[in-house]
Amino acid sequence: MKNKQKTWRYIFAVVVLAIGIILEYLKIGKEFLGFSSVGTWLIYIGFVMIVIIRLQFIKNKKRIIDERMIKISYKATRITFVAIILVAFFIMILDGINPINLAYSMFMSYLICFMIITYFISYKILEKHN
Repeated sequence: MKNKQKTWRYIFAVVVLAIGIILEYLKIGKEFLGFSSVGTWLIYIGFVMIVIIRLQFIKNKKRIIDERMIKISYKATRITFVAIILVAFFIMILDGINPINLAYSMFMSYLICFMIITYFISYKILEKHN
């Protein structure tokens, strides 16, 4: 069963990748979500899907999750949410003082990276002190 799921996921990722290559080769599509075209975006998503599928099946061991870990994750999520609200507030103030000229796609990638790093750091600190 697991190999069948893995195969279908890989097939879907390769199909998305192939459609992206075809659209890029035929030069179909305009700028999309910060990428130069829809084909480029599909190529990117296809590669990301392949990487995620590979990572899911590399090390799939059973983990025991206890109440302490759940509590730590809730606290880390709360800290991340508060950090995002504070950063958004400071960005609004800075944008009012001096307009920020940054592409939306770059802004979103920085924001997502900030969220992941904030969550990871807060989780590790909470884990160490609980």
